[in-house]
Amino acid sequence: MISQTVLRTSLWLAMGIWVGSWAFFAFVVSRIAFQVLPGDVAGDLAGSLLAILHIGGAGAALVAAAAAAALGRRGLVVGLPVLLAVMCAASELWLSPEVAAVRPSTLGASSTVESQQAFQTLHGLSLGLFLAIHLASLVLVGLYARLDTRDLVASE
Repeated sequence: MISQTVLRTSLWLAMGIWVGSWAFFAFVVSRIAFQVLPGDVAGDLAGSLLAILHIGGAGAALVAAAAAAALGRRGLVVGLPVLLAVMCAASELWLSPEVAAVRPSTLGASSTVESQQAFQTLHGLSLGLFLAIHLASLVLVGLYARLDTRDLVASE
């Protein structure tokens, strides 16, 4: 049987990497990229990084869910990360390719008003989903901290 320490360490490491990398991307990398690089280059960079964040986020969410379940936790603290992993995968497999397909820089001279509107809509959906997943992961951090505190107090 895996020790409680290993499970808690796995859970917190997964959550720290996930939440930290998403926050760093949102608040540092994307802002700097769009300030110093041409829009199409910054968009390419952001798209490539998002692929890593989506897959890493899905993996971290599943590690957190598995560790939480192994620690005997049930309900929201196991189900929510599984749902978030599915959302990360869906964003990467279905939404991101749609956004990339209608990016004005991808279409070049064949870009139309309709394709630009489609890009704006899909990009907004992608951004909203990214923020929703990130906020939900922050909620999970709070829930896990509360449960660990409760467990610590109970063991004293």
